[in-house]
Parts: sequence; structure tokens; C-alpha cells
Amino acid sequence: MEFLLIFGVHFFIMGSVSMLLSLVVSSVAKKIPFLVTILGCMLLGVMYASTIGFSELIWLTALFNGVLSAVAVGLVKLSDYAGEKAERFDG
Repeated sequence: MEFLLIFGVHFFIMGSVSMLLSLVVSSVAKKIPFLVTILGCMLLGVMYASTIGFSELIWLTALFNGVLSAVAVGLVKLSDYAGEKAERFDG
């Protein structure tokens, strides 16, 4: 039971950091391709999982971080697209 609690807390922390990092990188450095951002977050998740001892679940942490990073990058791209459409509609 305590393993699930520790596992959940670490995944919550890892997912939050991955999403925040992806949002910041996608917002500030728009020239970086989204695939590089996603793969970087997946690599950080793998390194974090191996550091805390979840070596059996490395594939799950990489997938989890990749999905959350893709969602964050998608939200930034969607907001940029909506802003461009609003400017084009206004002018």
C-alpha cells in the first residue's frame, strides 16, 4: 500500500515538472521543435525514475512524461494559433 502512495506522489511531482518545463520551453523558445521538447522531458523522466529506484517502470515514466509534455506543447500551439486567428479577424 505504501508503495502506491510513494509511486503516486513521485508521478504527480514528475508530471507537474514535465508539464511546466514543456510550457515554459514552448512559450519562450518557439524555434525549438516540439519533438525535441517531448523527447527531452521523456529523458528527464527516465533519469528521475532511475534515480529514485523505479527501474522496472522506466518505460511507463517515459510514456507518462511524453504524453504530458505533448499536451502542454499542444496547449501552447493552440493558444498561438487562436491568437493569430483573433488578430487576423480583428484587423
